[in-house]
Amino acid sequence: MKIYILGGGNMGTAMAYGLKNSGFDVIIVGRDKAKLVKLKEAGFSVELYGDVFDIKDKNIILAVKPYALQSVSNLLKGDAKVCISVLARTGLELLKSHIKAQNYAVCLPNIAAKFNSSITPFMSEGDTLLISQILNGFGSSVKLETKNELDVASVLGGCAPAYLALIAEALSNAGVLEGLKKDDANILVSGLFNGFSKLLASSHPALIKEAVCSPGGTTIEGVAELEKYAVRSAFIEAVKASTKKQRS
Repeated sequence: MKIYILGGGNMGTAMAYGLKNSGFDVIIVGRDKAKLVKLKEAGFSVELYGDVFDIKDKNIILAVKPYALQSVSNLLKGDAKVCISVLARTGLELLKSHIKAQNYAVCLPNIAAKFNSSITPFMSEGDTLLISQILNGFGSSVKLETKNELDVASVLGGCAPAYLALIAEALSNAGVLEGLKKDDANILVSGLFNGFSKLLASSHPALIKEAVCSPGGTTIEGVAELEKYAVRSAFIEAVKASTKKQRS
């Protein structure tokens, strides 16, 4: 299947790598010639917008900045087969008012798409199976029914990797503080996240915590410190803040 990604930024490029890994024929469309040259050197097919870009019967993914929706849509002609938007704070109705297509979806993947590991919440109109096939090309997807659900799911799926990056950096820094070499600390933290994802797939977070905490042990000592600093509350407030921004 041929997929046209409109936009060659971090998210667009991450999806392009994931889709390419899954066997899709990926074409990245943009206006920045220098950026397109680098993407071509990385093995992607590229195209310039020009004055007009024909999307008739094409599968397109919009990966431009939200403020650029109007200017980009002015360059497009024809009715796309599939139009998938990854633009934050851009709902189905707004997307439909700018671009003509047979099938629509709005979603917010994360940059783990590059490694086929994005978890992507979406809403759609039209052929859900076709849309899911494309989204699953760079990870897995979850279909939601309301914008209210999509807003918070987009934060958990798309924004939370930045929260987890803070945790990973803090743990690595703490390891160095206590005497580990930086590279060793990074390897350990990377392995920790990889293993934890497998635990989380089969067990509730509370049960994982209880399984690790022995009475009067070293783990519960650290957990008590985290509770003292209200770490759980901080993450809840972070999700609330990002969701509020997403809904604005």
